[in-house]
Amino acid sequence: MTAVTLTTDLPPLAARPWWRQWGALRHVARLRAAAMFAYRNTMLLFLGVSIVQIFMLKKVWGALYAARPGVLAIPLADLIVYLTIANLIVWSFPTHTVSRYLRERIREGSVVFDLVRPVGFVPQMVAQLVGALGGSLVIIVIALPVVALAGSLSLPAGAQAAGMFAVSLLCAYGIAGLLSMMLSMVAFWTLEIDGLTMLYVLVASFLSGALVPVAVFPGALRTVVEWLPFQATTYVPASIYVGSLTGPEAWRAIGLQLAWVVILGLAAALMWRRAMRRVVVQGG
Repeated sequence: MTAVTLTTDLPPLAARPWWRQWGALRHVARLRAAAMFAYRNTMLLFLGVSIVQIFMLKKVWGALYAARPGVLAIPLADLIVYLTIANLIVWSFPTHTVSRYLRERIREGSVVFDLVRPVGFVPQMVAQLVGALGGSLVIIVIALPVVALAGSLSLPAGAQAAGMFAVSLLCAYGIAGLLSMMLSMVAFWTLEIDGLTMLYVLVASFLSGALVPVAVFPGALRTVVEWLPFQATTYVPASIYVGSLTGPEAWRAIGLQLAWVVILGLAAALMWRRAMRRVVVQGG
């Protein structure tokens, strides 16, 4: 096993900004989406797990509503739609795909080739995320009949809710993508991030409101969760979809999402600069 040290003292190979390298980035995204379908059996297995989870949540919450009518302010039918949409959003996040890809590239030493390509490494990662997301969404559309059977689906609460949901969902994917990139970049220091990724997915699934709506969290916990980025990835768009968040309250939630996009974007840029000051890549 050998070690190769890269420093940022080397002149950049590409002077062109990323938006002038659109063709290459689009190709990277297409390759990642194609890889998703090449390993479609694995993706369908993971989706199957999510569908089973949706079905179990439907049964558990249905039994709770039957035992304690009015336990939540939201009607049971809307809650099941919320849980279905929320879990589909969580499943479509490409956290596993991109973090595993970067971990393997760093461990094998092949990330050195990514770092010296004319297309910048960060734009490559963004293209990987977009491609993985596109592949996930196509698989979800194909599986919608099964998802509707396991949970429940309906149209958005209204035309305004549909538009706000689209904006909120775009922000949610931006936040999730930035969190995934930051999680993946930890591999530059630790090489192995499997355990950290599993912990992240577990914590994010609960704090995002995919299992229990954030609105029913106890007071102090709800206050803390509302100021964390996780609920902005799932709870906000799903709640807007079913009409639980409307009007000024929904716009404030979207404003907070946009704030998280900016904050996490700056944090990711800072993390990337620190990673590039001195990168050690192990390879054979």
